[in-house]
Amino acid sequence: SRGVVDEEAVVSTQSTGEEVLEEKPMKKKKGFGERKVMEYENRIREFSTPDKIFRYFATVRVEFENGKKEVFMTPKDFMRSITPGEIQPSHLGLDMYRDIPASKLLDAANHEVSGDETEGPSFLSRLAAHGLISFQDYIFLLTLLSTPKHDCEIAFKMFDLYGDGCVSYQEFLDTRSVLESRSSMGKRHRDNIYSGNTISKDGHSALTKYFFGVDANKKLTLNDFVVFMDGLKEDVFRMEFNKYHPEDGKITEEDFANLLLLHATLSPQAKAKFIRRIRKAYKKGEQESMGITFDQLMTFNHFLDHLDDVEILVSVYFAAGMKFNKASLKKVAHVVADVELDSHIIDVVFTIFDL
Repeated sequence: SRGVVDEEAVVSTQSTGEEVLEEKPMKKKKGFGERKVMEYENRIREFSTPDKIFRYFATVRVEFENGKKEVFMTPKDFMRSITPGEIQPSHLGLDMYRDIPASKLLDAANHEVSGDETEGPSFLSRLAAHGLISFQDYIFLLTLLSTPKHDCEIAFKMFDLYGDGCVSYQEFLDTRSVLESRSSMGKRHRDNIYSGNTISKDGHSALTKYFFGVDANKKLTLNDFVVFMDGLKEDVFRMEFNKYHPEDGKITEEDFANLLLLHATLSPQAKAKFIRRIRKAYKKGEQESMGITFDQLMTFNHFLDHLDDVEILVSVYFAAGMKFNKASLKKVAHVVADVELDSHIIDVVFTIFDL
């Protein structure tokens, strides 16, 4: 939902003749072929339909007793499908899967997440206890990641017909339909009857079992829905944060800039310009490097969840002829998102965008 260029391509400045930043010891330099594959897969993530993205990064195909086959993602497949620079296993790709019988579906799901609790996504791991990720699950997970929390809560309450803070399975389907129709990934999707990837009310959904039980007769509370949504987003941010090998729980200011620009629809040249600016400021001693913690990252991303409101307030500042400075950003964050942005994060953001 959010081009994209891998981290090394962003930070590389060889084409400009400038000195290349020394790699961290733990990073392995990627070869020409690997970089080409990475660029190709990044283009798939950015420009392809949801159906093609799902078929490319999914790795499991299940055959059911009636002979019907359905493709599924593991939690790792899902994370790889939304993370630029993460390469698909070499023996798998578009319409290339590991075939398993339906009787082994839960075993395959549990195998994917067992023994990987320290690095694996916890909420997706819990979801895997109910099965692998179907196409309809995939679309809805992407919708939750790209939709502001407040909008999801409103949609949930709208279909809570009895006002008791709960929705039934049928009411949830209506909620899901509304949210997906408003999301960028939902708008890009067209049902593919040939691949079988359709957003239908039937099929094998791990999310349905997770929320409503095997027989779909339980109720889903707003609180449980919000907890899952928050946990899913934290899983994704944690995985992206850990990619930069934090030291003492912190990533560098340049790593933060790469994360901030990861899904931005900017040209590689524009991204490289921003990265050079932050590198000059913090790597060459113009400003003190203090690092960025995961909690600081999460707070800033909560602020970004309110960008529409932020845009309105910033336009008010300019319309009134007021100067928008660091103190203004801090105040806006407090008003629209009820968060206190760390002063260092604000310094870094102003440095990146030369504000």
